[in-house]
Amino acid sequence: MTILEYKDSKFHECTGTPTTQITLKIDMAQKKLILTVPNGVSMIMRRAAERNARSIQKSGFQLQKGGRIGRDFELVIEGQGGALPERLKQSPREVY
Repeated sequence: MTILEYKDSKFHECTGTPTTQITLKIDMAQKKLILTVPNGVSMIMRRAAERNARSIQKSGFQLQKGGRIGRDFELVIEGQGGALPERLKQSPREVY
C-alpha cells in the first residue's frame, strides 16, 4: 500500500508516517484510492484534495522510482472533514 500526503496543493509520496492531515492511500490489492479527510479541515482544502484524487483516479500517480499507479481505481472518501456547516444546509427562508 502506497501512502500519499496532501501538501502545497498536491499529493506527494510519503516516506514513513504522513505529516499532513489529508492522506491518500493507494491499495493495489483492492484497486482502491482511499482519501482520508479528518474533522477540522476546511471545505476548500477538502474539495481541492478531492479534485486531485479524482485526477489521480483518471491518469494515475507517477512514482519517484518510476511507474504509474492508481489509474482507474475506485475512489473512497473517509472522514467528515470539510462538510458544510448546518446553517448553510437550510434554506434562508426557513431561517427567518
